[in-house]
Formats: sequence, C-alpha cells, structure tokens
Amino acid sequence: MAASRIHDDLFWILNDGGNGPWIYAVGSDGSDRGRIKVEGARNHDWEDMASFVQDGRSYLLIADIGDNRGERSSYLLYIVPEPESPESGSVPLARTIEYIYEDGPRDAESLAVDQQGERILILSKRDHPAALYELPLFPEREGIWIARRIASFISLPQPSLADILTNPALGALGDVPTAMDIAADGSAAVVLTYRSVLRFLRSPGMGWAEVLSRPPAEEVSHPLVQAEAAAFDSSGTRIYYTSERLPAPLWVLTPASTLSR
Repeated sequence: MAASRIHDDLFWILNDGGNGPWIYAVGSDGSDRGRIKVEGARNHDWEDMASFVQDGRSYLLIADIGDNRGERSSYLLYIVPEPESPESGSVPLARTIEYIYEDGPRDAESLAVDQQGERILILSKRDHPAALYELPLFPEREGIWIARRIASFISLPQPSLADILTNPALGALGDVPTAMDIAADGSAAVVLTYRSVLRFLRSPGMGWAEVLSRPPAEEVSHPLVQAEAAAFDSSGTRIYYTSERLPAPLWVLTPASTLSR
C-alpha cells in the first residue's frame, strides 16, 4: 500500500502472488478508483509498495519480495511512474532492481523508501528478531545488487498462547512485520504486524537502523485477522492500513491514536 504523491485522497494497493500485474487505486474513504496494468512485470509474490518523488515526478515501487519457503534465487523491485489518472489503463516500467540478501534467501513483506537518504529499507518476516536490510534507491550499475543487513528489529514480542488460540491460522507467527512505510518528510516510520500498528519517530540526524532498533513511540492494537498493508497519508500524519483477503476494511490511525474506519 502506498500513498499517491499526485492526489491527496488516493492510495495504491496490490494483490499477493498468483494474481496479475495490476495495481489498484482506492480513495481514502475506501472507494474503488480503478486499476492499472504494469506492463512488462510479473506478479511472482508482490508484497508491498512505496511511493517517492524524483526530479519532480512521482513514482511507485512494487516489491516482489515474498518467499515463504526461503528458496528464491533473487528478488525484484519494479519502479513505475505514478499514473496521472487511476483509470489510464496501463503504465510502463521505468526500471527494475534485482537483488539478493547478503546472508541468503529471506521471506519479506515490508518495504519502505527513505527518500532523503536515497535508500530502500526491507524488513525480513520470519527471522527472530527480524532483520533490517538496505539497498540503493538509484543503483549506479546494472546487475544483481546485494541487500546489506544493517540492524535487528528487536521490538516485536514472541507469540503467547493467547495469540495462538485467538488466531489459529497466524497467531503462531507472533508480531512479525507485514508492512512498512516512511513518512514523506522522513520524520516517522510505521511497521504493521498481525497484532499491532507501531509508529517510530525519528530525530534529526538519526539513521533508520537506530530508529527501528529502539522501542516504538506508539503501539496500537488492531482487530484485523491478517493485516498486511499500511501507509502514511500524503501529510505524513495519519496511518492507513488494511488486511489481506476479504473483507478488507480500510482503517485509520490518527495522531491522537483514535481508530476509525
């Protein structure tokens, strides 16, 4: 899930692996605004999205990074210009980043763009603790890049018996990260798990490895069974999030920690 950098009330979302190479536009009220085909892309296991601006133009980054069995030989990041209209039909690839992890295959569902630092951040899902990796947003050469491990994400508790009994399908995974985003101004990050929304605040000069290695400034439980998408709005204040599979209500976390939908 990613906030539009063109339309203040628009978000882009995607389907998981096994579906076509489509991205979908939804309003901040959850309304259907249309869909776009990504030309030249394949949905092996799409898991997250991010938006950023380069030279005055808005782009979307589509993360084909899912790997439940930890067996993929490489992972793909598709970058496309954000469509001016959510009903424009299709969008071409601007570029593709192919990468591997320095310590072997990883399953991941959480990616964010640090626009100020020109980096891509990825959180692994099934490591305990989760690992934070980084890649350049603008690689200087062609070929396969290596995602470097820069921190351990230690803020997530292990599952309790109550978690497992409450959610038999996913409770055993505990608070694994399933989505991530960074506010456009770089002041905060959000990490979504199957149990909570975690907001991290960043002080000037602080790197993301340090920010995400500390406890969150705010943690709010949510009622979704399989929460797997989250994004800041264009202002960087409200956090929108939703779940995989239907029904998929769009929830909002306001700065005052009031949940609404």
